[in-house]
Amino acid sequence: MRKLSFVVVLAVLAAPAFAGFSVDLPIVAGLQGVSTRFYTAVDVTNYSAQPTDVSFEYISTDYTVEAHGTLVTGLPAHGNFHTDDVIIYLANHGFLTADQAKNSKGTMLLTFTNPAFLEGSEAAVTVRTYNFLTPGQPASVGYSYRGFVVRGEGAHALSAVIGDTSTASSGVPVVITNLGVEDVGINDQGQVDTAPVTVQLTFVDPATGHQVGPQPTVTLKPGQVTQINNVWTTYSLSHSAQNLLLTLAETAGTAQIRAYVIEKDVTTNDGSIFFAQ
Repeated sequence: MRKLSFVVVLAVLAAPAFAGFSVDLPIVAGLQGVSTRFYTAVDVTNYSAQPTDVSFEYISTDYTVEAHGTLVTGLPAHGNFHTDDVIIYLANHGFLTADQAKNSKGTMLLTFTNPAFLEGSEAAVTVRTYNFLTPGQPASVGYSYRGFVVRGEGAHALSAVIGDTSTASSGVPVVITNLGVEDVGINDQGQVDTAPVTVQLTFVDPATGHQVGPQPTVTLKPGQVTQINNVWTTYSLSHSAQNLLLTLAETAGTAQIRAYVIEKDVTTNDGSIFFAQ
């Protein structure tokens, strides 16, 4: 029953009546780590001269949480909505339980429902994830990104460069790679795609041009993201190469996919994010 509910909701948010558009946020999080708490700030900005409602759907990485509703009613012309912690905001407004909000991460789809919004440039969403090393101390830098307008003819194959310096000589910042892979849940015709996708990961050593390690696969449900922390350790990749070429190829399913890389400084817990292309 939950999956059917998700499909219905995603269909409503991704394809509002007559017009409007949706923005995909591949990762939002409210997490308690060993020594730090991670928060996600969200800004929704209306660049147009007309107001709009903004609907949302949040899907957790483990697919146990699906929350949906109206995030903003009547976002005014040239107006902005801001929250310092979107996960706690959802909990404070009854969309998540307090227990769910303690540790949750996933994807969020926002839909601007004004039928005059036709281009995808009438509004935008920016996201910033940050953390406190010690409660009460100033926030660290974290990372930020701009949400992706969902369009036809999206990605089904992606590539990125990933790195790991955990065995480098002293004096080099210790950086590891976390990798996120998302099933956007929408196909190239802009329609909701309820079939899961399978994505194959391939690692290549750029020094030799040869494949290294395994070729693992990731299977995702519509709207779901998974984050693979510490890629080198997870897949037992050799530390003889501190940088690898990664390709992601959709081998089953027809929905669009997205992937992000977080290069994390293990000393400060700060991450630098970029998206596979």
